[in-house]
Amino acid sequence: MKAVNLKIDLQMISTIKMMRRRYFFVGLFVGTVLLLHSCDSQEQVNRNMKAVPSFTIKGQVDSLPNGKVYLAKLDLNTNERAEVDSTESVDGKFSFKGKVHSPYLHSLSFENQKGQIHFFLENSKIEVQAQSSDLDNAQIIGSREDSLFHSYEDISAIFDREKGMDIMLNHKDYAFAAFTAYYQFQIHNIQSDTLQMIMDGFDESVKSSVYYEHLTSLHNAIKNVAIGQTAPALSIPDTSGNLVQLSDLKGKYVLIDFWASWCGPCRAANPKLVEVYNQFSDQNFTILGISVDKDGDKWKKAIQKDELPWLNVSNVDGWGEVSKIYAVRAVPQNFLLDPNGIIVDRNIQLEELGTKLVQILPK
Repeated sequence: MKAVNLKIDLQMISTIKMMRRRYFFVGLFVGTVLLLHSCDSQEQVNRNMKAVPSFTIKGQVDSLPNGKVYLAKLDLNTNERAEVDSTESVDGKFSFKGKVHSPYLHSLSFENQKGQIHFFLENSKIEVQAQSSDLDNAQIIGSREDSLFHSYEDISAIFDREKGMDIMLNHKDYAFAAFTAYYQFQIHNIQSDTLQMIMDGFDESVKSSVYYEHLTSLHNAIKNVAIGQTAPALSIPDTSGNLVQLSDLKGKYVLIDFWASWCGPCRAANPKLVEVYNQFSDQNFTILGISVDKDGDKWKKAIQKDELPWLNVSNVDGWGEVSKIYAVRAVPQNFLLDPNGIIVDRNIQLEELGTKLVQILPK
């Protein structure tokens, strides 16, 4: 039921591509990333991995028209694409210089050229080699972090529970492992003691990374929305501007559905969600749709087009306070509450939701 669009755009890693068994939309660039392959040899990586205080990127993209080259990343504070730098390409050649606080997933995009190159940037000498007609198979040489990142032929491994756990537990000295955890923690219902073990297990170098900083904030929020916890109070305007409080729905089983008009997997799931609602809405069950849209008109039009019959609310502030409180930094995600407002399940696959409701709803 979950698909993922990594809003790492790069929008980004917000619907990356359809995720196996889940409809999770983690922001925009994983869709493309899923096709990347690693071509680095360990010898080349080691030769370039001597500690340096800054990075250099030297690129060669054959048959690339002259024009602008953009270096960008996903800003985890805003969950939006952030342009880092730009330069000109001449005869397919370009270069960047700079410094990063810690290894971080970036992308290269090109004026008048479709596609992007995604790679982990760190303070080292990095070479990028590609064909303009095949950016997905670019060679990235000189980044230790990227060597691990691209060692996975199918990068959806970061969403797969078993493979993700392997990355987090067996590559504790890689920022890529903290990056993986950032999405694993949201997608899967991982026991609290396991979450803490993962957090504690990272090497000190990783704990000083940007990804670990954001992972820490996410981890703290997850504790408050774990299964068995009381769902945090909400007071959000509906489409008419009337404030709706979560407490207004007490006494019913409530599925809180986080979504957005721009989220492909969310929109694809809506017809099935409507079916579930129509089947169980007269059995003490309802849905509360919470949008992370920024454009109110697009949000309302999506509600009308998808014919969503349940209560829909939004602060129309994107990844604002509500999504932070619920540890939602990618959509769609959901939380199932009992009549007392206790979280009894989260991120339920649509194929399983009907079965779950048959089991718990009063006959």
